[in-house]
Amino acid sequence: MSQIGSALSSPEANGDYQQFESKYGEFLSADFDALEYAQRIGAGSSDGITQLMATLSSRASSLESLLKHTILSSHSELLQQVVSVRSVDVSLGQIEDQVRLIKASMHGLRTKVRVPYEQALRYTTQAGNLQAATACVRATAKFVQLVRRLKAQIPDDPALRADYPLAALTMLDIERLVAGGGGSGSGLSGVRLVDQAITDAVDPRRARTLAEAERLVGGGMRDARQSDVAAGLVILFNLGMLPQAAAATVRRYTVEWAGHVAGRLDPAAMQAQVREHNAQAALADGSDMIGITAVLWARLEALVDDLARRGLELRVLERVLARKRDAVVPRFDVSVGSAGSLDGDSFQGLVVAQLGDRALAFWWRTAVAALAAELDAACAQSTVIRQTLINGYVRLVQLLLPKLECILASRLGGGGGIVSVAAQPESDYGLAVLWDRLLAKYEAEYVARAAARIEDAVGRCFPPPPPPGLLDAQEAWASTSGSSDRHSPAEQQLMLGGSALPSRKLVAGVVRSITTELEMAKSDARLSAAVAQAAATAVSSFVATCEAKLAATMALVRGTELSPALAKFCVGLVNAAESLRAGLSALCESEYGVSSSSSSGSRRLRQIQNDGSKHRRSQSSVSTFSSVSDSQQQQALLLSSSAAMVVRDILDNCLHDLLALISRQATVLLDAADAAITEAILNSDTSDVPFEAPMQWLQTQVLEPLETDIARRPLSAMVDRFLSLYTRVVCLTFPLTEEAKLKLTAEVTQFEFACSQLIAATSSKATSSGGGGGKLADLGRSYRALRLMRPLLFTDIAELARIVDPSTRNLSSSPWSDLPVVDLVDHVVCRIATEQQTNGAHASSEAAMPYAVLGGWSKHRWIELTNSSGLQKMNDVKQALVQSLEQLALLPTITPAMKQLIQAATAILH
Repeated sequence: MSQIGSALSSPEANGDYQQFESKYGEFLSADFDALEYAQRIGAGSSDGITQLMATLSSRASSLESLLKHTILSSHSELLQQVVSVRSVDVSLGQIEDQVRLIKASMHGLRTKVRVPYEQALRYTTQAGNLQAATACVRATAKFVQLVRRLKAQIPDDPALRADYPLAALTMLDIERLVAGGGGSGSGLSGVRLVDQAITDAVDPRRARTLAEAERLVGGGMRDARQSDVAAGLVILFNLGMLPQAAAATVRRYTVEWAGHVAGRLDPAAMQAQVREHNAQAALADGSDMIGITAVLWARLEALVDDLARRGLELRVLERVLARKRDAVVPRFDVSVGSAGSLDGDSFQGLVVAQLGDRALAFWWRTAVAALAAELDAACAQSTVIRQTLINGYVRLVQLLLPKLECILASRLGGGGGIVSVAAQPESDYGLAVLWDRLLAKYEAEYVARAAARIEDAVGRCFPPPPPPGLLDAQEAWASTSGSSDRHSPAEQQLMLGGSALPSRKLVAGVVRSITTELEMAKSDARLSAAVAQAAATAVSSFVATCEAKLAATMALVRGTELSPALAKFCVGLVNAAESLRAGLSALCESEYGVSSSSSSGSRRLRQIQNDGSKHRRSQSSVSTFSSVSDSQQQQALLLSSSAAMVVRDILDNCLHDLLALISRQATVLLDAADAAITEAILNSDTSDVPFEAPMQWLQTQVLEPLETDIARRPLSAMVDRFLSLYTRVVCLTFPLTEEAKLKLTAEVTQFEFACSQLIAATSSKATSSGGGGGKLADLGRSYRALRLMRPLLFTDIAELARIVDPSTRNLSSSPWSDLPVVDLVDHVVCRIATEQQTNGAHASSEAAMPYAVLGGWSKHRWIELTNSSGLQKMNDVKQALVQSLEQLALLPTITPAMKQLIQAATAILH
């Protein structure tokens, strides 16, 4: 059929093929079933079958002819294909022959290569086994040798001396050798000879060596024998188990301390002990009764003693660990290069790598935490215990610090060989842990209570007023201000709103409270500073209260003169501040001051600071702890001295605040008096003496009641200015009649007497306080100028012209040189204007006054101008005086003597 298909594929046979397909398509199907076809044909009529048979015969003949035609037309092509197939078959036969030859060659070559390789592999395996056997035999021989050496180092006879350090090295080598260090792969375990020797010889001696190391380390720690501890550590190091053994020791101490402290401060157990003891005491004479407080302190003391003992033992261990190093010890090492894990700068480096921290620091933090947890539990269960610990905080510190001082060094262990892995902040150790985990909360509460006690003392100085409606109570309370006079409603409102004055007794109570609290806390530098700071806060509150009350007082009387009652109130507050300042100053001088008696202590302190390096070297020695007792005393002296300086600085700040308050308020009082006196002098008139009342008020209401001399220090300058000011006012008196001269003379005398009283009051206070006295004459030129006013008022015109003459005035022997030029010329103008007024030129005389020349100024403004500084203002003053003299000279009633006086006054101005 394939040939038929190929024959029909030609173009000329294409049409026949299509015809063939249409006729014989159903016979070409792969699913053609002849039986089914016959049954289908047989289902029709007999005529139809006959006709169909004829058709099939025709088609069969046609198909046969077509097949013949196709075979004949494709014969040549089929022949060519047969030839090609035969040639290919021949080629395939040749290739198969060549492949068989190649396979035979490869088989021979494989045989030649495989045999030598298998022989070499077998020889190599035999050599490896031989070497392993040789190494095992050699390791066994070394093991036997090491065992013999171990027996020699630790004899069986207990009477013979054993060399445990070298024996430890030998056992370390045996352990490595048995574990596989000899190159035998799995080691020597399982070898009967080796197992027997380990059981009989090595294990007993290892147990003896460990027991000896533990005995040396434990006994050396308990008895503070560093040599024994060092020997035991060397044995452990040679055994290769130093880090694990030391870490286990520290952890054992930690667990033992936690178990020891648990339940020791249980309130129920302490109450049971108190009842048992008191019952036994009652059966006797009843004099030995105790309370829970005594039991608490007794148990705390026992715990601290045990804590110090354990800490000392660990300190011995750590000091030896920090100083002991890996020395080069000659030994038989069978495994070179396997000891890298034991390399280290010191033994302590190995322990830190294992433990994570230094031995004493690790134990110290956990020990303090366990004690703090026990105290917290006791305080939570019993308020009495809590109050006892807070109120007795100073006793708690004194109980802990002296006994734990030996283990509270800044560098626990004290060694100079601390490895880098242990280089952690120093605040993590020692005293910082004790403060942060145990004492901080009790210190904070104690300081808070101390601050409350001091604040209560300050609060008692300013008691609150009684509620409204209790008139009797208000009157009795207001009488405590120190004045029984009748006050104005505004004054009564101020006093009732401001509270009574602090008495000396109450202020002394504040000083006593501060002194008591500092005295109780002086044994601890940190607590002293905290209490001093609380005292400073209380003093600041005192200062703020005084400031507020004084500000309220001055706001009430602003713009007016202080009444005696309000002035007494202000002075009383200043005196209270001065009393507190004096008390604190005495405290500073007696307790914290630097006096001649303390100079030796200062020299001692400087010597200790200069010898700090020698002190550190003495601490780093590997001797017993008795050698550092001197250093601890030096540290205590340094600590106490620095604490005293801190407290003194804080109290000095308090004194500064109080002194600033006193100075400010004294200045306020002096300013009020100065303004009143100045106004009275400027408004003075010959018909009255207005300055006497304010000056008397200054003396009686301010200077005499004040207990501080701060207000008296600027008083001399004030009086000197008052004298100059009053002299200028007298020189400007117009008209200067004979009656006015007499009144001015009496007024000058009275003013001089009033100023003398002020100076005398200042001098008496200065003399009583140890200072020198003073006189009004000591003020100098201003006083001498005032003294010249009485003769100047009654000097005639001719004599006045001689006095004003520049040639006479400039003589050093002339007493009139103390009188200022401006005042002298002012007096000349007033004298001439008065003389012209008597002659009928009243309007012209008054207009010629120097302050009127400037445009109708008042006498007050003219004095302000003459008192001001500056060249320009002085030129304005001189110009006004010259104009006044020129106007007077133009008057028709001027006499020759007056003209001569005007010329002399004009000349002296230039």
